[in-house]
Amino acid sequence: MCADGPGATIVPSSFEFYIGGSVGPSLYVRLADGRLLYEHASAGGYSGVVTEASPAPEEWARFMEAVDRLAVLTWEAEYVSAHSCCDVTYWYLRMETGGRGVVARGANAYPGSAGPEVSSQFREFRAAVERLIGRGSGF
Repeated sequence: MCADGPGATIVPSSFEFYIGGSVGPSLYVRLADGRLLYEHASAGGYSGVVTEASPAPEEWARFMEAVDRLAVLTWEAEYVSAHSCCDVTYWYLRMETGGRGVVARGANAYPGSAGPEVSSQFREFRAAVERLIGRGSGF
């Protein structure tokens, strides 16, 4: 699902993002057959309620600008910290766009952070995902 021509907005050819753990909120977003679907749960696991988001071209453009600015496509494959044994927040990202892609995941560890603290880089990416699905910041 890509547009061609001047000023065209590139929508990723594939996109999947999950963040959550055994307790607390979780968010699962995926692009399926050109549709952006997401599921939010408040107590771990899955809610079973899948919602479709319909980002406008300018919202996709802002999201892709954030992806570029945060160098998301250069993230390492895996981020794990010594604090990954309990009360773990897991995250997973798979994204392809313009012939480039990334598959990355973490457990209480994030790009741009030396410890278990959520980096500003990851926080900004998550906020961009949440804006894309129309949920604002914080899930």
